[in-house]
Amino acid sequence: MQEPINVEVDVIKQVFLWFLPYQPTDPEALNSNNEVGKLNANVRHSFDIVNVDNNQWIIYIDIEINIIPLAKIKVRTTFNVKCPEELLFEAEVIDTINKNALQTAEKGFFQECKAHNIKTNFTKTVNEEEFVSSLRDNMVYQFNDRKKHNSIISLKNKGAYSLTKGNDMLLITQGTFIILDNVLHANKLFNLVHNQQVFHNAVPEPMYYTIKFICMDLIEKKIDLSLLHAALFQICLECAIQLLLDRHAQTLQPAIIEVGLTPDKQKLFIEYGSSTLLQFRNDYKASGSKIENFEARYDWNSLIE
Repeated sequence: MQEPINVEVDVIKQVFLWFLPYQPTDPEALNSNNEVGKLNANVRHSFDIVNVDNNQWIIYIDIEINIIPLAKIKVRTTFNVKCPEELLFEAEVIDTINKNALQTAEKGFFQECKAHNIKTNFTKTVNEEEFVSSLRDNMVYQFNDRKKHNSIISLKNKGAYSLTKGNDMLLITQGTFIILDNVLHANKLFNLVHNQQVFHNAVPEPMYYTIKFICMDLIEKKIDLSLLHAALFQICLECAIQLLLDRHAQTLQPAIIEVGLTPDKQKLFIEYGSSTLLQFRNDYKASGSKIENFEARYDWNSLIE
């Protein structure tokens, strides 16, 4: 008789990516076509996955709860999963993961609403069972599609690029995400919804957050980036540099200076970042690798609004 296979699921980390209360003048609130006093609720799900070893996986679940005209939030819950690949998307495993992530996001939403004095008269945003069961087939499809295109990140071998803690590299990584978070989520002087759509066509949103958190670990230790993560990070870096060098620079200034990216640091960011981009492109060309997203060229000042 075959022994049962043990499946282990542990929560590693829960992070509030952002929380944005609606103002009456926000375009989404104005264009929602809601009846007065009625709410428009939408819950979105995305995921990223890393193969740590043969039977060990890191799964990142991002839940976005958008309740117009109250607020919206995005929460990432990271799971360590030990099981064979063929069991990874069984209902008992993946439904448990998604249910936990949804509950975490809902708890965060109501906590933040209370902290911002936003009144709510409900305790659930969606039917939990229907929501998690509806995700399974789509997650399997996406996982198989990524395998087909060799875009499942594996940590069984060392990363293609190692980044070592230093003032220049810390400025490059931190500056990149300060600028991008500003134009994608935080600064309402930008068309945030539009910017998310165009930017995440180049860098898929779940991978953006994965790369961001890997790079933030550089504060404490050396980090390894896979070839795919490194290529996508360079798209992020090039976008940030372009925005600082052209028409969006003035709109960015107050917010990024407030968090420490001063004009002097911006000059160094452009200098160090441009040198890093050139080195990476030379390395990429010499490697003979082919990553479709990376080989495209983007005029970010025209795409970002």
